[in-house]
Amino acid sequence: MKDKAFLGARYFMGSVTNVANRPFRRLVTEYGAHATIGEMAIAKYVANGGKQDLILIRRDPHEKIFGAQIVGNNPNHLVKAAKLAEKFGADFVDFNCACPHQSVISHGGGAIMLKRPSTIGDIISAIRDAISIPLSLKIRKGFEADDNVAQEVADIAQKAGIDAIFIHGRTKAAQYRGNCDWELIESIAQNSDVPIIGCGDLAHGSDVLAKQETSACAGFAIARGALLKPWIFKEIATHTSMDPSSEERLDMLKKLVAYTIEAYGISEKNMARNQTFLLKQLEFLVRYVPTGAFGRELPMQERSDEWTPRDELEKLWAQTDKDSMMTLLKMAGFENNEQGMQN
Repeated sequence: MKDKAFLGARYFMGSVTNVANRPFRRLVTEYGAHATIGEMAIAKYVANGGKQDLILIRRDPHEKIFGAQIVGNNPNHLVKAAKLAEKFGADFVDFNCACPHQSVISHGGGAIMLKRPSTIGDIISAIRDAISIPLSLKIRKGFEADDNVAQEVADIAQKAGIDAIFIHGRTKAAQYRGNCDWELIESIAQNSDVPIIGCGDLAHGSDVLAKQETSACAGFAIARGALLKPWIFKEIATHTSMDPSSEERLDMLKKLVAYTIEAYGISEKNMARNQTFLLKQLEFLVRYVPTGAFGRELPMQERSDEWTPRDELEKLWAQTDKDSMMTLLKMAGFENNEQGMQN
């Protein structure tokens, strides 16, 4: 791993809209995440002062190093959003040119920007001139299935003044399927003058520890791996493979429920929103396959239902239906009104 780390951080919690929200980022910070990146904020809405959008670029008081992630293709909107992020206390701004979702692509933002590398450079220059905090870029390998423009974009970004680059080694077409191209990430990292943070298929602390032994990356960003097992950052810090019991996982969920209510409040409207967030997070948390029950660590791209829960609570954790997840939430101390629970 390269000596020079971005802002001194090696292990980042990646941005995941509606899931890696403030309470969840607080949780992974407790588990050892060096830095966290906020939910993707659409620059146009932030620039126009949208209340819910401005929330996305605000840090939680418990976050150590916070990056506000913005997306869009309008330089004026992106510059204004970046300036607001700096004003609100972000440690860095992350310009997203990687999001594969159609709702973002159709408006000219996210991964479709990879089709216009020179425009990415122009926007980076504009943002760089407008803010004093570091600016990073999030990219993918390319847009179409056979694209490979990451090196070209990285070169342009460096000339434009970027401070760090997060690279996901898949194309937009691949979404999150197939193997992540770590050879590409390493190739760019070896020849880069700025920190390169690698992303993709890091499901366990052992994955990160094995890569960093020979990696040219300055750090690693973990998204889905941390959504499945938020304790992955503790695994990295302690060089251990953790196998939390079903009760320990419930204790973790109790913390997440408490942090969610503390962050968003207990009004009827807010509790309905809290339930929505927690259920989205549980959709990932219940997919974790316990190492001790399965017999080995399950790679990110492997799926298996062939394991036997070790107790009744672990059996409940293995269920993916809403009723079972609501049962877990109630056990974790979440109580909503009847109308909210039925929605």
